[in-house]
Amino acid sequence: MATVDEVRGVLAFSRVPRELSDELLDDAPELWLRGESPDVIAGDVALCHPPLATKELRVWCAPALIAGALRVSVLAYDRPGLLAATTGALAHAGLSVIQAAAMTWPSRHWALQRALVADAKARSTRPVERDLLCAQLRAAVRDGPMGDARFAPTGPVQVEATPAPGGRHVLRVLAPDRPGLLWAISAWLERSNCNVLVARATPAGLQADDSFLVDGQPNADELWAYLSDVAPAATRR
Repeated sequence: MATVDEVRGVLAFSRVPRELSDELLDDAPELWLRGESPDVIAGDVALCHPPLATKELRVWCAPALIAGALRVSVLAYDRPGLLAATTGALAHAGLSVIQAAAMTWPSRHWALQRALVADAKARSTRPVERDLLCAQLRAAVRDGPMGDARFAPTGPVQVEATPAPGGRHVLRVLAPDRPGLLWAISAWLERSNCNVLVARATPAGLQADDSFLVDGQPNADELWAYLSDVAPAATRR
């Protein structure tokens, strides 16, 4: 896991003002730092400079070190359903999320989302396609999602909701990794009036291990039933 001091060390060689980096890294949650290198977290911070202008939206796409994969970042003013909008756009583009993270700064009303994605059909990621993806993401964030993404519920699924300070909850989901899973969870959270403050989605073999810090009261049993495609009253195994 990256440490704040390591991230500051990387940013010392960047154009990001020390005052801004200190503000954004202050009390950085472990969920954002977990499993990432200092360079990746420093890249998140660097995307925030210069500070967002009113109604500004930033989308960045670049080839990743994994062949055929893209690293995608979105910085926007936070609103309910933002994660569902971006993950829905990725799903509609036929891209599978390999790994993802999200971070918010409530004092600035900013939300940053980062994802490592790959085309399940192994199509090229030449620049014109990256330009198209950036345009699709901008449209989704600005105008809302393009409708429900394709998602097939299946088990076994485990969902845990743990209370956190400030009336928040940490939600952890273990489920079979499949296209549209991150969109399905984030869209369900939006419908449940839960705003995602920090998130991390990681692969665990054939499973996905996704965690969310949310402002709201998520019902773990209802999310489990939705992802498992069973009646909400069914007994958890």
